[in-house]
Amino acid sequence: MRTLITTIFLLIFAASFGQTKSYYNIVDSNGDTTFWYKYQTKQIKKLSLPLLNTVSNSIFFRVWTNKQVIEIFQNQTGALSGKLITWIDEYAPYNEKPTNRTFIKEKALTGDTANLVRQLFLSSGILILPTDDSIKGWQHGFDGITYFIEYSTKDNYYFKSYWTPKAQDSLNEAIQVQNFIDSAFSLVKAGYVWKFFAKIIPYESYYNGGSSVAIRALTSEERKKYAKERKNYRQQMHLQ
Repeated sequence: MRTLITTIFLLIFAASFGQTKSYYNIVDSNGDTTFWYKYQTKQIKKLSLPLLNTVSNSIFFRVWTNKQVIEIFQNQTGALSGKLITWIDEYAPYNEKPTNRTFIKEKALTGDTANLVRQLFLSSGILILPTDDSIKGWQHGFDGITYFIEYSTKDNYYFKSYWTPKAQDSLNEAIQVQNFIDSAFSLVKAGYVWKFFAKIIPYESYYNGGSSVAIRALTSEERKKYAKERKNYRQQMHLQ
């Protein structure tokens, strides 16, 4: 009996070990994106999205800006699906404790749109392009925007970051990245979605992970209303 239990345990262990994915560009002497990977992992958890280094989908694509992310994935039946996630974080006035709230909206993509984005991933060359710190001449700074690309198969997981392609002068790889980003978010009509999203943001002030904060132009009465709502929220969540 003990031998049987031991055999079963070893089979389970071997199966689990066989499912471990190979990681690319997370800790690598030729393209170390460890800092950004840790940063994005927090974002992923905040948005309740799956970690692509653990999913079993045969293919899973993800592309990030600072306020929207596109997901394209294939389910077990082989059908292609996708969605566009848009979000912002609430910014509390300097004399208040943060609420740590995030406003999120998801939009499902049609199968046709999901397929177009998948084809863009495959045809643009973005999947074989190195992460930015492995590209000669790619500069980094403190402002701007960093784009992230994730790609997962059953056996491999790739994570890449690109800081502000528009700030790289005429670097060919930067032009390639920016064209890919512009095309992908155009296909899913991300600009239109953001305009609608911005109209229904329920916070007085908000930001998207950068240094700038968007502040609504409000009357004193409207500010009091938002302040009261934040206070009630903190009391309910025991944040005070």
